[in-house]
Amino acid sequence: MPVRRFLVIHFTSGASAQSSINFWKTPAAKGASAHIVIDRDGTVYQCRPFNVTAGHAGVSQWRGFKSLNACSIGIELANAGDNVALAARWSKFEPVTAKHKNGGKPQKWEVYSPEQLAACEEVAKALVARYKLDDVIGHEDIAPDRKNDPGPAFPMAALRVACGFKPEVKP
Repeated sequence: MPVRRFLVIHFTSGASAQSSINFWKTPAAKGASAHIVIDRDGTVYQCRPFNVTAGHAGVSQWRGFKSLNACSIGIELANAGDNVALAARWSKFEPVTAKHKNGGKPQKWEVYSPEQLAACEEVAKALVARYKLDDVIGHEDIAPDRKNDPGPAFPMAALRVACGFKPEVKP
């Protein structure tokens, strides 16, 4: 089994968890996938065993590791991110306006539901404990020049603390 060192949090930039899972089964996905997808209602779908690499990180690096697919577990949350039109269609919450930590102007971001965040925390804590993971990070941390997920609407500091890490993300 590949050694899993990190837990990487993403948003799907899509509609529902099932729509993302269905997309990953097509050639258009170009190998993209994740281990876990969590829908807006908190339903958790395991898409791949944790001992199988998933194509969630792409070109990435963190703490001396490159191409983190082989050394991380990916959790995708059904969320439109900064796609306001998609968020308006799928979310029951008003978007939050925030500036991304990696720069840019303030913009609207889809809010994560309490059920989704609770499920994410439960799964993340279990994975960190089971695989003795070294860090919980966002896709925006390991590929800052090309990715903005999970974005400023995601409470990364709270998740990190719940999993036993310091609140700030540091390479």
